[in-house]
This record gives sequence, structure tokens and C-alpha cells, in this order.
Amino acid sequence: MKLSIFGTSEIINHHIKAAKKNSFEIFSICTSNKNSKNIKKLSLKYKIKNIYYNWKDFVKNSHKNNCNILIAGRIKDNKKILKMCVRNNLKVIIEKPVFTSTKEFNEFLNFRKNIFVAYNRIYYHNIASLKKNLSKESLNNVYIKCPEINKKSIELNTCHIISIIYELFGKIKLTNKIINKKSIFCIFETKQKNSIYLNINFGVSDNFSFEFNFEKKRIKLEPIEKLIVYNKLIKKKYKKINFYTPNISKISSEFKQTKLKPGFELQYFNFKKFLKNKKSNFININDAKEIISLCNKISS
Repeated sequence: MKLSIFGTSEIINHHIKAAKKNSFEIFSICTSNKNSKNIKKLSLKYKIKNIYYNWKDFVKNSHKNNCNILIAGRIKDNKKILKMCVRNNLKVIIEKPVFTSTKEFNEFLNFRKNIFVAYNRIYYHNIASLKKNLSKESLNNVYIKCPEINKKSIELNTCHIISIIYELFGKIKLTNKIINKKSIFCIFETKQKNSIYLNINFGVSDNFSFEFNFEKKRIKLEPIEKLIVYNKLIKKKYKKINFYTPNISKISSEFKQTKLKPGFELQYFNFKKFLKNKKSNFININDAKEIISLCNKISS
């Protein structure tokens, strides 16, 4: 299978490595920046023969050569390129969040069979492990910390967090929101009536993190790439004073699971199945709209 790439930022390296690992041939690469140095570096590094600076010619040639397309450039370029791709019935993998406003998704909602949205964190091994726990054990609640720069970054960064919630619970409902200049605190409810508490603090030095509180154990993702399971309290003594500390029964790091950027190899494995019309796990364009709809509700 052939893959044509629009975009030349650092993340393209991760896409190419994961695509090649899944037997994709990199056919062409395109940038709208005529002074781009990255396109020359990438084409030399990965031996990409076909280079384009005109996105229309890029899409036309991709269609002519039966290519699939990766769109991973600037968000403001997504609409025009995606529109031409679906008109030509091309299959696309596009970087999240696709758009930052729900209205922009509407004209593409009928093309869910053509558009695969690249939310790589839903493919973490630890997320799959959590999903198994949720199906077997009783969950009390979830607490999430999101350090953000400002409100504008919610659609660009918090969307990653919402994608994980969406993968684990499906659609969730915003039931309450407390907002001030320095923070936003939201309460969501899942279909299973579980409570999710999302705490966004602006300008705080911290990691994004999840805390899942089950009846008999607690699971943390902090940072998201590291899973820690606490299963009981251990009694200890210090200077004749008793104190209790959580016992860690498991630690799992995404970086030890793969040599590539976490989630990318499995993401392209699923994209390959998507192209073959086989059952696959992915965020489609309708799901991506739902994720940004929640982000818009949080930031508004």
C-alpha cells in the first residue's frame, strides 16, 4: 500500500517509521512552504522521490497512483485538502484534532468510511489494560489533571485526554462546570453513571494524569505513558509512629512496549485494516466531532 504525506513537521518522522513498520510504501511528500528545509531532509532520509509544493497537484497525483493520504500539516490547511481527498474517494489518515470548531466537521460527516483520525494515545497498551479492568471491576470515579497554557490550548491538548475517555467510556455528558481565571473544573457522567472529574489549571507545572478509583484498587496514569497500580495500604513504623503507604503491585511504561512513538505502530496497524475494510479500532470523523464538541463546552 502507498502513502502520500502532506506536512513536514517533526511528527512526520514518527508517522513514516510506523507506516513503514506496517509495510506502507512512502510514495510522495508535500508542503505548502516553498522555503521548507524539512521536506528536503525527509525526502533524503526516507528516499522519497516525489516532492510537491502545490497541494492540488499532490492530491491529483496521489489519486492517479492509488495512494492513501496522511494529512499532518497546519490545521488551517486541513479543510481544503480533506475536501479534495474525499471528492476523489481517497482514504485519509489525518492528525487530530482535525478542526477546533464543531461546525467545520459537518460537511465531512458522510465520509466516515474515508477518514481515519490519528488519536495515537487510544492505542496505548495501558489504555487497553484499563479497558479490561473497567469491564471486570466496579469503578467508583475518575479524577483527571490537565495543566494547560490557556483556554485556546484545550482544543489542541485536552482533546488527547478526551479521546482516551471516549475510548474507555464512549459518549459522556457534562453535568457541571466551575470556571475562573486560573482554572476550569468539570464533572462528567458516563453511560454507566460513573463520575469523571476533570481539573484544568492554567500555567501549572505538572503532568497530565488520570486516577481511576476502583473498589479494591487504584490505577494511575502519571504521566499518561506510565501506569501504576495500587492494591492495598502497607503499615510502616517510623520513630514509633505508625503510618500507611500505598502498595504498588504493577508499573508499566509505554516506552518499554515499543521502539517507536507510543501508540503509532498499533495506530498504523489499525489504519491498514481500515483500508482493507476490515474491523478496526479508530476515531472516525463523527467521533472526532464529538471530542471537539466536549472541548468547546469546556473552554466556552
